[in-house]
Parts: sequence; C-alpha cells; structure tokens
Amino acid sequence: MRVRTILILLLAAQLALVAALIGLAIAMQQTQLEAEAAEDRRFTSYQLADELRQSSDDLTRFARTFVATGEERYEQYFRRILAIRDGKAPRPEGYEGIYWDLVGAGLGKDWPDGPPIPLRSRMLDAGFTNAEFDKLTEAQNRSDALVQLENVAMNAIKGRFLDRSGEFTIEGPPDRDLAISQVYGKAYHATKAEIMAPIGEFMKMIEQRTHAEVAALNDRQRTLEVVDIVAASCLLLSTFVSVLLIRKMLLKPIERLCQTAEKVASGDMTARADVAGAGEMAAFGQTFDGMVASVDRHVVEVESAHAKLAKQAETLEEERQRSEHLLLNVLPASIADRLKGGEEGIADAFPEVSVLFSDIVGFTEMSARVGAKQVVDMLNEVFGLLDELAIKHGVEKIKTIGDCYMVCAGVPDRSSTHAQQIAAFALDMQHAINDYAERSGRDIAMRTGIHTGTVVAGIVGTSKFSYDLWGDVVNIASRMESSSEPGSIQVSDAVRVRLQDDFCFEARGDVEIKGKGPMHTWYLTGRQDEHKQA
Repeated sequence: MRVRTILILLLAAQLALVAALIGLAIAMQQTQLEAEAAEDRRFTSYQLADELRQSSDDLTRFARTFVATGEERYEQYFRRILAIRDGKAPRPEGYEGIYWDLVGAGLGKDWPDGPPIPLRSRMLDAGFTNAEFDKLTEAQNRSDALVQLENVAMNAIKGRFLDRSGEFTIEGPPDRDLAISQVYGKAYHATKAEIMAPIGEFMKMIEQRTHAEVAALNDRQRTLEVVDIVAASCLLLSTFVSVLLIRKMLLKPIERLCQTAEKVASGDMTARADVAGAGEMAAFGQTFDGMVASVDRHVVEVESAHAKLAKQAETLEEERQRSEHLLLNVLPASIADRLKGGEEGIADAFPEVSVLFSDIVGFTEMSARVGAKQVVDMLNEVFGLLDELAIKHGVEKIKTIGDCYMVCAGVPDRSSTHAQQIAAFALDMQHAINDYAERSGRDIAMRTGIHTGTVVAGIVGTSKFSYDLWGDVVNIASRMESSSEPGSIQVSDAVRVRLQDDFCFEARGDVEIKGKGPMHTWYLTGRQDEHKQA
C-alpha cells in the first residue's frame, strides 16, 4: 500500500477519534451543567418551602406580638407579609431569611423593593411536579386557614368580632382572653403542625427527585468517562502506530538517503541508498541512486575538462605574469594600469619634478678594453644597484642610454618632496658605486647632474612603448651631468634652493651650459644631519 494512502487512513481515524473526544467532552460538560441545574432546583425548592414556613412563622410571631402589646405596627407587619406572599405588594430583594427579624426588632432595615410576585407563581415557575406543587399548595392553604385564626385574635384585641357572614362587623369590649386562646390554644398548634407536615413531605419528595436526577446524571457521566478513556486509548494507540509506520516507511528511508547524500557530498560517489520495499520512498531511493550514478559520470567528465582548463589557465597565467612583468619593466605601474584600462594618448604635465642623469666615467674606453659579456655584466650589476635604490627612494627610472642612467622624482606620482627624494637617491648612489668599485676592484666612478622644473611625460610608440619626459628641465639636467666632475653630483640653483635646509652644498661657480650660456652650479656633498654628527 502506498505511504500516502496509509497516512490518509491513519489521519482520518485520528481526526474521527479527536472529534469523538470533543463530543464526549461537550457531553460531559453538559451532564455537569445538568447536575448543577438539578442542585440549583433543589436549592430553589428549599428556599420556596422555607419561605412559606418562614412567612407562616412570621405571621404567627406578629399576630401574637400584637395580641400581647396591641401595637398597630405589628398588625401592619402582619398585613404586609400577607400582601407580599399574595403578590399584592413589592417583594424586597433578599426577602428570604432575616428580613422580618430585623424589621420586627425596629432596626428599620431599608432593602430595595423588587417586583410583586405571588409565592404561588414562583412555585409554578420552579418546575415542580404536580405532587410536589400540591404539597406546597396544601401547606399554603393551611397557612391561610391559620391566618383566619390570627385575624380573629387581632380583631378581638380591637373589640371586633365575626358575624354570621364571616365579617368582623360586631363591635364590643376587647377580649384579650379570646385573642390569647386563638393564637396559643390547641387548635392553633394543631393547625400550625398541619402546615409543617406537607412542607416536610415536600422537602422529602424534592430530595428523592433530585437524588434520582443526580444519580442518573452521575451514571451518564461515568459512562461518558469510560467511553472517553476508550476513545483516548484508541487515539493514543493510533498515534503510536502512526509513529511506527512513519518511522519505518518515511524516517528510516529518509535517514538512509541523508547519510548517502552526506557521503556523496564528501566525495564518495560510490555511495548508494539502496532503499528496499515498495511505495514512494523506494521509488525515490531508486531515483536518487540513479541520479548519483549520473552525477558520478558527469563529475568524471567535468574533472577531466577542469584539469585541461586548469592547465590552460596556468599557462595563460604564466604568460600574463610574464607580459605584466615585461610591461612594468618598460612603464611605471600607474601608467601601465591606465594603458591596460584602455586609455590612449597618455600625456601629463608636471609643474614640479626633479630629473637626474648619471653616467659611468670612461665607459667607452673601458668597453674597448674588456669583452662584450664583461661589459654587459658590469652594467647589469651597476644598474641593478641603482634600480634597488630607485625603489627604496620612490623615484621612477625613466630609461638607460648606454652607460647613462636617468631617473625622475614626482613622475608619474606627484610628490611634494621630489627634490629631497632625488637628492637622497643621488647620495646613496655615489656610496653604492664606491662600495661596488671597492668590492669588484674596478676603477669605476659616476658623474651626476640634477635639475628641477616642469616637464611633460607620456607614452610614445605604437608597437614598442616608451615612457619618456620632455622639457627644458631634461636638457639642463643632462647638461648638469655632462659638465660635472667624476664622483660628483652637480645641481642647479633651482635644486639648491629647495634643498639647502636639509642638504649640504659646495659652490662650483659659473659653468658654461650648452644652449644656455653660463649657469651658477653647486655640488651636492651630503645631508645636514651627517655634517652635524661629523
């Protein structure tokens, strides 16, 4: 059977049991309410019977008190009780109980009045059986008969007596003895007892009826409780069966599928769920295993293709890095980035830069004495030292022309300390060349020239790029180098003005500069702090 069908049947059974439990709960609640209503009816019945008895006692009390005292208020109380019982006067709220005890004592309890309701009407509304109603009616009729004796007694006190028609029309002297005999005699007590007898029988009948009703309701309640227990047990059993079936037919296959999926996710493409049985989960397990097998085949194919792509990507990356390295050897990094970004016609004006030219003294004669390889090796060693210093001081190597080395500070990245950078580079360069000459045993020296001013920098060439500088400052810097002495750094006034606070200079005097005429120049000899320490 399909899992779906089984689950639907179990769910339908459980819903039916839940509905049954709800119905049983409602029925049990209704039974409880009926039991409470029976108790309420019994209480109401007792109240009515007690009120009838109490009203008879109150009538007796006020009649006797009037006979004993002659005070009119007790007769008024007497008449008031009758009027309330007969529904001719409003019935005070909370009338049952001690109302007349308080009023008779003169406490003047002022309770609000309710509607006038005859005691007989309240008996009819209480839902008594005919036999029960007859008992209370009998008691009330006997109470009314007792009222007649009490009327005779009270009228005798006032000197009024019955005529043949039953009216108090005969007048004479008050007869206290007659009045006392009427309310204290054997006839009075006998009539009083006759009132209480049917009330007692009424209460007994009420008790029996209520007991029978409550017993029946209790029996029904117990039956409902048994049925409720059975239904709850069936619901619990069906739930337990549902859990077992769900575990067997759903949870275990799902758990097995999850375990297989975890193995596959960790790389074990040979894992299979192998869900046994029939139904949806078995079909799903077979489909899952087929999917894993298909994925395994595709993974093998993808890995093979990925290996080929990785090898190609590695080759491309090597080529890219080689191209990048070659490009950075030719161009500054920022200019190379702009060029790679598609910018064309790169040319920038720099109002403040410092340019340095330096060449190896006697290089032409030296290259004629030694072999080509030695010349190239020496240039690589020397220019390698200068390249390291250029990186250290943040100056840009522009180009080398034979044995001439050209750098610039403030290009292509603008700098407010370009003059200080180029001066520091020049001094460190002289120290590095001296150290190299001492280590290598070669008689080598460099002369250097520096000038500061405005240049234009940009890329020239289409097939072979070159980043170069143009401007009068380039020419003057070159002339500073060519007219300098070996091992010296010749600078212009413009350079000295910018560096005189931090560096030391030695005046050389006027020097004839080709195309410019005489120019006052200086030798850069060191840093101010080095001279102070010396």
